[in-house]
Amino acid sequence: MWTGLTKRGVIRSGIPPLPQREPRPSAGLDGSDMQALFTYTFLTRGWPVWARYLGATLVVLIMLVLRIGLSAYLPAFPFLLFFMAIIVNAVLFNRGSGFYTVALSAVLADYFFLEPVGSLRIEDHRATLGLILYLMIGFTTAGIIEALHTTAHSLTRANKRLAAAEQEKDLLLREAGHRMKNDLMMLTALVRLQERVVHDPSARSALTSTADRIHVLSRVQERLRLGQGTSAVVNVADFITELCDDLKAALVDLRPIAITVRAERHLLPQERIVPVGLIINELLTNSLKYAFPGERGGTITVDFSRGGDTFRVAVADDGVGLPPESRPGPSSGLGTRLIRSMATQLGGTVTIESDGDGTGTSLVVRFPVDP
Repeated sequence: MWTGLTKRGVIRSGIPPLPQREPRPSAGLDGSDMQALFTYTFLTRGWPVWARYLGATLVVLIMLVLRIGLSAYLPAFPFLLFFMAIIVNAVLFNRGSGFYTVALSAVLADYFFLEPVGSLRIEDHRATLGLILYLMIGFTTAGIIEALHTTAHSLTRANKRLAAAEQEKDLLLREAGHRMKNDLMMLTALVRLQERVVHDPSARSALTSTADRIHVLSRVQERLRLGQGTSAVVNVADFITELCDDLKAALVDLRPIAITVRAERHLLPQERIVPVGLIINELLTNSLKYAFPGERGGTITVDFSRGGDTFRVAVADDGVGLPPESRPGPSSGLGTRLIRSMATQLGGTVTIESDGDGTGTSLVVRFPVDP
């Protein structure tokens, strides 16, 4: 029979580090950057009205000074730099400040750059048409920027609500997992108590295996966390490492047996991590109990990896091996049947390898990444 016992312990782990992401080249402001830019302007938009209009006036005057200084280089573009003032003021303050900037800059451009200079009168009808177009484009620009700012503000508030909702869901998941874990631990304790008062060896072994399998379920509940959407997921590497810790502490004692864990970091949903945990529990327990009789030492390797569209779970030891006549078949014990049942639930296959000459045993379960 395939059995196991689980408690807390220490183990050597060979978990590979997470692959480093390549830095993404920047190609300018994307949607999130633009939203953040608008978010930073919420502070200036909260200024008093007089402060906003004073700030807008200063920006326009700065652009006027720059335009006068560049008159020799921009003789035919009297309104060019004032567009920058419209954009800055509409972003930093509000739509009213943007409209005010358009009107003020139009008056200043007429007075300083349109003939006759020093007067608000315009003699050339083409300059009048240019001024009208500038006013139309300026007012439209200020209105569009205000609409973008309103949209960014709405998105920011929506993102905050979503973040709060996600945090609440994660808290509820942790609370539910904690309660479920406590219930499973209580059930494990009850089974252990029953085990102590049973004298029949086969019954005690069955109760021990049952308690161990319940403990695997409690480990899953302990490691649950919120994944994408509303699904609960478990980090496979952390889960397998802790599960192997428990088994080593319970079954190895002072025997010279080393357990090496090589588990890649993947997130599996609750309905898939439970079969994986039960499979590893059965295989590792069997290796610890039967692969190293007496004081024989050795190494057990637990591996979880991904290759293409397939996950691979393998438990291998360098113990005494399994004779061909003792290999588990379709009518084997409960542990073997449980392994095959869990592999079928995952949509995978089971492969058992043993030379029977003392070189060890390896059992591999492969199942698809996408159920």
